[in-house]
Amino acid sequence: MFMLIIDWLLSLVLIPIGWSNFFLGGIMSSLIAIIMRGYEYNVLTDRSKHIVSIIGSIFLAILICFLPFNALVAFPAFAATAVRFFFSHLIARYVPRRKEFIEPSSFLCDEIQFRKYDRVKRFLDICFGLILFIAALPIMALLCLIMLLTSGKPIIITQKRIGLSGESFDMYKFRTYTNGENNKRVTPIGKILRPLRLDELPQIYNVLKGEMSIVGPRPELEEFHIMAKENIPNYTCRLKVKPGITGWAQINYKYTTTLEEYKIKTAYDLFYVKNRSLILDLKCILKTPFTLLEEFFEAVKKHTKL
Repeated sequence: MFMLIIDWLLSLVLIPIGWSNFFLGGIMSSLIAIIMRGYEYNVLTDRSKHIVSIIGSIFLAILICFLPFNALVAFPAFAATAVRFFFSHLIARYVPRRKEFIEPSSFLCDEIQFRKYDRVKRFLDICFGLILFIAALPIMALLCLIMLLTSGKPIIITQKRIGLSGESFDMYKFRTYTNGENNKRVTPIGKILRPLRLDELPQIYNVLKGEMSIVGPRPELEEFHIMAKENIPNYTCRLKVKPGITGWAQINYKYTTTLEEYKIKTAYDLFYVKNRSLILDLKCILKTPFTLLEEFFEAVKKHTKL
């Protein structure tokens, strides 16, 4: 995070037009850098991730210009984005490489202790879930109408997923596949919803019901859960907390289907379970837009999902 000094140094040019503009410009630029993971080693050194970060940063900087502030407060964000674009490899030399996962074989379930934050988190889930539900309601209503007209009913489906303490629950999703057991295909609207994860918006209801959290390990299908449980040491330790819509593994690793991929994903889940806190949850929430944007661009490149 110390690299955010770049954003604040670039904000110094705003002092002549007011200290409030200086602080606002520095805060906005820093937030964009955090959301788009601009100063993370793996983003700076990976060309595709770096491009996603730059495009996302430019888009967010443009949005600042439409806010009810002096448009000049967007300057530090644009300038810092340009610095990251032209000097990414130089910046990467000074960015620490952190090990933010725990090998399943070396993890001890006894290390997972109940925390006061676990009690507070339920209250935060309800508050944030209600806000998110109200904010997303127009989008969900529009999506329901489009899906009804293009692919018919059902609009929302349920899937059996494994949650807290290994108990199964019905997870809600917008239907993105054609009806029928045989020859299922992604629907036209599903090709847009899936890369952007908009099909997961109904899971806000799971959060309000207390079956899920905003942040936590991804709830798995039963067949994948059984496979991982039988082959990955300490896999069940991730079930000590509620599953989440987003999470540490979701923002740091890709969609998983093989056992080897599940081992890596579990390593990130265990890191979250051991280190869960308000700060870590905020990191997951703030960095989720980058993951959505990255998956959207990957879908565009492959021409298979979009």
